[in-house]
Amino acid sequence: MKDTIKAIALLFVLLMFSGNLSAQTYDYVEDSTKQKDAYTQQQYKKPTQSEVNAFKDQKHSDKPLKDKIFFGGGLGFGFSNYYTQIAVTPMVGYLITPNLQLGIGFVYEYYNYKSDIGPDYSTNNYGFRPFARYMINVRDGLKIFPQIEYYAFSYEHIEDYDASSRRYITDRRWQEQFLIGGGVSQGVGRKGGVNIIALYDVAYDSNNAYYGSPYVTYGSPWVIRVEVAF
Repeated sequence: MKDTIKAIALLFVLLMFSGNLSAQTYDYVEDSTKQKDAYTQQQYKKPTQSEVNAFKDQKHSDKPLKDKIFFGGGLGFGFSNYYTQIAVTPMVGYLITPNLQLGIGFVYEYYNYKSDIGPDYSTNNYGFRPFARYMINVRDGLKIFPQIEYYAFSYEHIEDYDASSRRYITDRRWQEQFLIGGGVSQGVGRKGGVNIIALYDVAYDSNNAYYGSPYVTYGSPWVIRVEVAF
């Protein structure tokens, strides 16, 4: 009987010692976890906007060339009782950073003028337009951007009309526009988007011979454009 009581007492002592050891171990693990969480929060603080931009630029620099090039352009149409105008404006651009875009567009324009004093007159105008824009994210793929552009093209200016030969006397001239403004872009896919752009020609001159030619129905320093990119 005494041996049995001793055995029970010894078992009780062992259980108490084991419980205290477990409690101490648990308290140590809990304290360690708290210390680790505090250290993690201290180490992984929220990055600043400049740090985020620098990270994006670094990742952008690692992308292959095909992911930095985009294409696009637009079509333009004009109709009246006196003229028909069709313009094609393809473009290609390069993403310097995820937001900064440099590109160049090409311009081809067919124009047909119906004259009251002579035969119909048709001509082809062509040129190019390098541009730069900076995309600013607003929300859900919607962006706004400032843009600068140099727009230059060759066109035929009507100097006179020879009634005897029923022929227009023309002179090919060079027209330049220096455009500043901006636009709104709705993103489509990874690089694509639909852009609505309004630009102002700071070199506009209403006395310029181009604005007095028959295929410019009115002069305006504003250029409104819709284009797509992909």
